[in-house]
Amino acid sequence: MQEAKRLHAHLITSGLHQQENHLRKLITLYTSSSSSSLHHARLLFDAIHHPSTYLYNTMFRVYAASPTPLHALLLHRHMLRHGPPPDTYTFPFLLKACSALAHLPKGQELHCQALKFGLGGHVFVENSLIHLYGSNSGMDSARRVFDGMGYRDIASWTTLLACYANSCSVKAARKVFDEMPERSVISYSAMIAAYVRGNRFREALDLFRELFSVKIEPSDSCVMSVLCACANLGALDVGRWVYSYVCQSKGDYVDSRIATALIDMFFKCGSIEHALLVFEGAKEKHVGEWTAMLSGLAMHGLGEQLIEAFEKMVDSGVKPNGVTFVALLSGCSHSGLVNEGLYYFDRMESDFGVEPTVEHFGCVVDLLGRAGLIDQAMQLISEMPFEPNAAIWGSLLNACRVYKNVEIGELAAQWLIKDEPWNGALYMTLLSLYREAGRWDEVEKVKLKMKEVGCRKGPGCSLIEVGGICYEFVVGDKSHPCAVEICLNLSKAIREFQEQ
Repeated sequence: MQEAKRLHAHLITSGLHQQENHLRKLITLYTSSSSSSLHHARLLFDAIHHPSTYLYNTMFRVYAASPTPLHALLLHRHMLRHGPPPDTYTFPFLLKACSALAHLPKGQELHCQALKFGLGGHVFVENSLIHLYGSNSGMDSARRVFDGMGYRDIASWTTLLACYANSCSVKAARKVFDEMPERSVISYSAMIAAYVRGNRFREALDLFRELFSVKIEPSDSCVMSVLCACANLGALDVGRWVYSYVCQSKGDYVDSRIATALIDMFFKCGSIEHALLVFEGAKEKHVGEWTAMLSGLAMHGLGEQLIEAFEKMVDSGVKPNGVTFVALLSGCSHSGLVNEGLYYFDRMESDFGVEPTVEHFGCVVDLLGRAGLIDQAMQLISEMPFEPNAAIWGSLLNACRVYKNVEIGELAAQWLIKDEPWNGALYMTLLSLYREAGRWDEVEKVKLKMKEVGCRKGPGCSLIEVGGICYEFVVGDKSHPCAVEICLNLSKAIREFQEQ
């Protein structure tokens, strides 16, 4: 910034402040130093008598990537009235601004202008149009642009793939991926992310293995997607391999996002030792690493260690955010630390400046419900500044089942069933509540209601990792080739246990 100002002063004193080649360098310096210097770049731009297309494009590029992309579109109006004609770089920057603003009508207007100036068939413009339409629920339009292209580069294919992936069209994304004449790490990352987003975690890991077989180095975003898949599958062996790869490729520096994902993955896979190893090895511990740590301790019911870690976080000068408090309150709930949970909930806004959301109130309702303080939980719900959601009523219903509070349990169940009449798990919880309370007439009524709406509880499912491969087992499913052998060995183990 200071260098740009010194150069600017020198140009003014030398009488060179209107020469294009010097202004290009100066505006580039201003726009590349910091977001605050963008204001100085605009003042300099406005002082130029006849800015060139290049200078307009420079401003469009910076505005499109800034927190104020609307300024690019406003400046474009000035260009149309008083400036030079656009070139092949003008519309990609403007279309990027429209995508950032989710302003599809303006993007369609720019599409028409690009065709009018004879630039609509340029690959840079068409790639930007695919992204604009695909990111604004216009996949049919994005596909039409793609299909009408005379020339497609790898960015064209990858952009279409990413748009299908972001719109949760995993099948369509995979079709594009298979048809690609050439693939890059971005292509693989987009497809792996699509699988993870669609809960198809095993396919994500299979594609990750393929990535290495074609000798492509994964990007950071790709690694984080794979770690998410490992966490959801409980694929500890694969997670360890990814951790080893990260340590070898990154050396001493591991990106904060990857460190956070590693901590989360190891905790979810049950390896507390590895999670602590990653956390302690982090050079700098930001709020993400601390929150992942607290979430993991909460997940494993380590309440005392959780509170100790939170206090260390605060003492280290790291400010907790809303997600941090969800982890903290949830951990207090699972560990039965009622007083501690209420203490931190009361301090959220006054001491840490974090305004409680419906998720935080839900954690406290769960905290009170698990401790049997159902009336207190009900009072909190009535005093909430939000409408209670399904998670809050669900935790209250489960507490009522445990403590046999039929009256409040019925109230919670009525709200939930009204919102999700097809959810068989709700009826099963209500059945359990009535059975444990000996209300057999009500049990029969619930069964009849289930038949009327035609709902059934989904079968249970479990996952186990053996030799780096994750196996899924569903209740009643005998499709596994070793199903008979597994059942026989299980029966044998049960008999041996009973004979002991």
